[in-house]
Amino acid sequence: MRILTEEWVEAFGKAINENPNYKPSALTWEGDMLLLIEPSGNLDHEVRVFIGLHHGECTGTKLVPEGEEIDTEYIMAGPYDNFVAVTKKEIDPIRAIMAGKLRLEGDMAKLMRHTKAALEIVNSLGRFEFDFL
Repeated sequence: MRILTEEWVEAFGKAINENPNYKPSALTWEGDMLLLIEPSGNLDHEVRVFIGLHHGECTGTKLVPEGEEIDTEYIMAGPYDNFVAVTKKEIDPIRAIMAGKLRLEGDMAKLMRHTKAALEIVNSLGRFEFDFL
């Protein structure tokens, strides 16, 4: 399967729920996230991925069509190439934010209490196989 397809988005949500380290790290987490992946490298258009997150569960994932309004507590944004580097574990997601490679909008104090949960969401990407663009 290819990254950023409907199939990939569905597998990502399933992998979060099947990751045994995610649930205990996110029991007090409340707040959905939008991944806003900007064109760069092999991606020539913006892709938005909704991730529903509530008390250690991924409540759903979906590709958000262009023009559709969606309200989430957090937005993680950045160029496709930087998301790929995080996915391949070439850069830690927290370091990517601190270095300005990714931008995070939302309650930073709350996020800092859940850094392990955020890392486990990224680690969930290693629980299934997919191809990059």
